[in-house]
Amino acid sequence: MNEKMRDGVLHKTWIAVAAATTVALAACGGSGSLSQGLGSGSGAGGAIASDGGASGGGSGTGGSGGDGGQISGGGTGGGGTTTPTANAIGQALGSDGNVVSATGATVSSVGTAIGAQTLPGTNPQTTQAAGAIVQDVGAAVSTLGNGVSQGLGQLGATSDPVGTTVASAGPAVSQLGNAVTSAGSLVTSLGAAGPLSPLAPATGPLGSAVGTLGNAISGGGSTLGGALTGSAVQQVTQPLSSAITPITAMLASTTQTLGATSGAGPQVAGLLGTLAGGLNQAGSTVTSTGGNPIAGGIGNVLTSSGTAATSAGGLVAGGSAAGGGNPLAPLTGALSGLAGGAGGLSSTSPLAPVTGLTSTVAGALGATSGGSTSTTNPLAPVAGLLTTMTSALTSSGTSSGATTGSNPLTGLSSLASGLTGSLAKK
Repeated sequence: MNEKMRDGVLHKTWIAVAAATTVALAACGGSGSLSQGLGSGSGAGGAIASDGGASGGGSGTGGSGGDGGQISGGGTGGGGTTTPTANAIGQALGSDGNVVSATGATVSSVGTAIGAQTLPGTNPQTTQAAGAIVQDVGAAVSTLGNGVSQGLGQLGATSDPVGTTVASAGPAVSQLGNAVTSAGSLVTSLGAAGPLSPLAPATGPLGSAVGTLGNAISGGGSTLGGALTGSAVQQVTQPLSSAITPITAMLASTTQTLGATSGAGPQVAGLLGTLAGGLNQAGSTVTSTGGNPIAGGIGNVLTSSGTAATSAGGLVAGGSAAGGGNPLAPLTGALSGLAGGAGGLSSTSPLAPVTGLTSTVAGALGATSGGSTSTTNPLAPVAGLLTTMTSALTSSGTSSGATTGSNPLTGLSSLASGLTGSLAKK
């Protein structure tokens, strides 16, 4: 009797242990990690793979275990993590921002060269202060350029590109304040020594006042930077970024598709590519022959301009031709959503007059390709575009199961039908 009870207890104990182990493994399946005595491990695919690897996931590597031993992941699976990239407009803005940054760096190089000079009969502090002014202005320009390239230049790749660009205003203001402070030092240095020393009673107080103003501007820039990176501003910039990102993507897709459809896109992109090649070559030549920071900065501006020209070509090239997607697909999708939502509230889609009219126009345009001649309809892309739009709108308007009702714009639809019918006969 005792043996039977002992066997029963052991049997139930093993069942409980097996159940607990199953629950623990299931809880760790999403992150690929085990903890609390079984060791910790992480895997990109979220699965503990066998020797053959996990299919469809990323690569997984096991961690070192604790008292419970070590569990290591298997091979690598397919897929992996895809890094988001900016859309065509974002890439163009990013390239433009790089040009601005390179220009600011070149200005700073000029300031460095000025500060290293010594003018006869002047205080060395004067040229140093003059160089510092130019350097600070160049730094402010570079900061603004970086804000554009790292902010709006990442449209479609980051969550708050507008906030990143706006936040660059604070450091830029601080650097401009530093330039004003350097201007105060320049004024003070004019009367410190040299032939202008008799002006010291005037230049001293004036330079001090200008320096105080510059310090105030720098402090204001720091305060502004903190405010622009705060949560209050992010609550505005993040929704704004979310709103403009799909718009810019749609615009870029539209310009690319129109460029490919018309045939002008590749030609314009080719011209811009040729210009980019010339700018890159010129930049390399200036950098190699100059042999100084200023020449290097100018060369960098030229090469950055070449990259910007290439990015601008991407706005008109890269889309598919007539067989590609509808460039107004996001717009028609939004209209479809509106039509579907309205269809559930009434028996007639409020967009029925519009869809009927555009369907009639599309039918008339498509009909011009038939008849006795076999010539290609030059308006076939327009007809196809209108057909796609009306199909999306009509289907969304009737998907709610509503019955057909009266059309409040029947007269207008009839007039449009007569007009397009007469055009089709011609």
